[in-house]
Amino acid sequence: MYFRLLVGLLCVLVFNGAFLVVNGQIFMFENYIHQLRQISKLSKDTTTNHTGRLVEINLPEIIFSGTRASLASEKCEEDLWMIAKAMLREESWALNWLDACGKPPAGITEGALTWLGSYEQCLQSTINSTVPVGRYCNLAFPMNLPIVARMRSSINYGVCVPDSCNKLDLVRLVNNALQNFSIKASETASVCHLKSEEMERDSWFWIAIVLCSVLGLMLVIGSIVEIWLYVKWINEQTSAMVTAATKVDESEGRRTEEGENHATENGQETMTVKGIVTTISERPVMKYVQYRNLYLKSHPALVVPCAYSLPFNTWKLWSAKSAKVVWPDGVIREHPLTCVDGVRFLSMAWVIFGHFIMSFMYTTNNMLTFANKVLNRWTFQVLVNATYSVDTFFFMSGLLSVYLTLNSYRKTQGWRQKMRFWVVYVVHRFVRLTPLYMFLLITYTGLFIHLYDGPLYPQNDMAARTSVCKDHWYITYLNNLIKPNEMCMGWTWYLANDFQFSVVVAPIFITLMAWNRPSGLVFGISLILSSAATYTGLSYVHKYGFLQRDRTWMEVVYGAPYARWGTYAIGMILGWILIDHPTLKLRRTWRNIILVPIVGLCVSAALCLSVVYGPFEEERTESRTTLNILSAAFYNGLSRPAFILGVAIIVYLCATRWAEPYRIVLGWSGFRTVARLTYGAYMIHMIIMDFCQRGSKSTVIADEIKLVTGLIAHLVMAYLGAFVLAMVTESPVMAIEKYLRNRS
Repeated sequence: MYFRLLVGLLCVLVFNGAFLVVNGQIFMFENYIHQLRQISKLSKDTTTNHTGRLVEINLPEIIFSGTRASLASEKCEEDLWMIAKAMLREESWALNWLDACGKPPAGITEGALTWLGSYEQCLQSTINSTVPVGRYCNLAFPMNLPIVARMRSSINYGVCVPDSCNKLDLVRLVNNALQNFSIKASETASVCHLKSEEMERDSWFWIAIVLCSVLGLMLVIGSIVEIWLYVKWINEQTSAMVTAATKVDESEGRRTEEGENHATENGQETMTVKGIVTTISERPVMKYVQYRNLYLKSHPALVVPCAYSLPFNTWKLWSAKSAKVVWPDGVIREHPLTCVDGVRFLSMAWVIFGHFIMSFMYTTNNMLTFANKVLNRWTFQVLVNATYSVDTFFFMSGLLSVYLTLNSYRKTQGWRQKMRFWVVYVVHRFVRLTPLYMFLLITYTGLFIHLYDGPLYPQNDMAARTSVCKDHWYITYLNNLIKPNEMCMGWTWYLANDFQFSVVVAPIFITLMAWNRPSGLVFGISLILSSAATYTGLSYVHKYGFLQRDRTWMEVVYGAPYARWGTYAIGMILGWILIDHPTLKLRRTWRNIILVPIVGLCVSAALCLSVVYGPFEEERTESRTTLNILSAAFYNGLSRPAFILGVAIIVYLCATRWAEPYRIVLGWSGFRTVARLTYGAYMIHMIIMDFCQRGSKSTVIADEIKLVTGLIAHLVMAYLGAFVLAMVTESPVMAIEKYLRNRS
């Protein structure tokens, strides 16, 4: 056929720069920043050279000339020919097909390389103004940028074709028309979007549907039972008050027939029930909690349904209060580690902000301009070096593991009891993490590609990166060691490391500290030194710069346990210090009260800020001299323990009440609820970002306002998603585990 309609629109590009894929694995954040810096070095001439050959194509000549393309579908040929003839007659319905395809926008030389067209208009396109038969397709043209050699990028062309055509027809048609050009469409990377009824629904889809349905039903049943139980408590309370009032009146010979009267006194509603006046607001909530616990104890069949009570679990999450403990001076105060709530939330926000930069660039249509602009600002370093936020979580995990466990282990007598102690510890850790993990893995793998559709949205497991989940779902807590390049939900490398440290490293450290304190300290310090030395050595051997990474970075260094257990060990040592030395042995004179927090803050700031902002100039130059590689190796090896040491100083001063201003801010009650949602927020935030960015049907022009508003929006959505996960998995499982533990 002489029809060349699709090729004539070959100026449509979609630059896949946000998800830099190497061997099927997403580049980690530091790699992405390095690639972004390389993009910022591309000149306008370089960009023009890669797009000019497409822009210069004579569209009419390509559309109506050339040799016949042998299409697999005769129906596709007929439909295309019908549309072509209607275009020559300038019929409006035919021009919609042309209008739905993308067109070159302004700013191509500045990085405007995403030309999506109108996805919705394409789906509504018709033939002879009858039934909509449009199908949106993306043609991918491999493109190797000369500077960004490690980036596997492609030019994608969004076109609108009849649904009688398939990807093979489209690629064959385009390549036949472009046989005189050095550009070829990739059959494997190109895609034609399917309608919802055309998509395959495998066993993972149905398992996810059944799981969500069952858990949703459990939430409904649990909430109904909770409401029934609450009404039952109200009725029994009212009945008890009426009975008490009757007895009082009879004993005094003044039985009243007044019934119930309501009044308002001092701004509070009061109720007179048979002569007894009670303030409604004074009815303690704990009374219902006590009644609930007693009722469930006598009716164990209701334990599981009530564990899924949405009202009660929401109240329990919202009303969480800081524990009160007796301090060494005998005064009852808030728990020393309330400041960890603030550190946890701020670190999670930092993680989300860092990851958002990657997803934000997926639909950005001015990447070159934006990269040149922001990467030359020192203030952008806080996002460039967002990976240190993960180390604060390792630090807090080590801190809490030791602080909450060491004293209990010391009280355990006999090797059998000690073995039982660690078995219970490991099982509790596994039960605490696994339900949410598996629920998210199943629903993400089974449902993600079916949730939405758009010009950039994936419709198959390879594009959505869920195929590895179906192949390796059972690895979970070992995915950083087994097939790290085929990791399901790539951000769970942290969870694998944390679980391994919690069930292996922490028990060894705690056992040694309880048996022989010096040996425990030697073990902890050796973890710090070995991690720093390994990190430094591998960075030098592989010639990693400050941000220059290659495809070995994730497997060899970034997600490996030996590169992360140093920061975990700092947390463990601080946990032991706060148990055995809970106070700083200094007199609380006015001078010390002022100097100690100031000096501590200065040391902490020097450590943290030098790590985050120190290598700014080196990162910009990215020199590959031997001296630069050596200094970068030492920076890579020492920066993480140095940063965490700065965080540990602040936590120690807050925990010992030597930094009251910091403790008040970090221990603010507003952080308490969101801090309890941190695990869920970490697990779901990347899925939300992937959904929002890849589900976008248009591109954006990146600027500071869109960046900030996007960061805030994704932070809120991550915690809303974490709340749902807590109600569906975490809270019910913890309630059931607590019930079983109390019974045993």
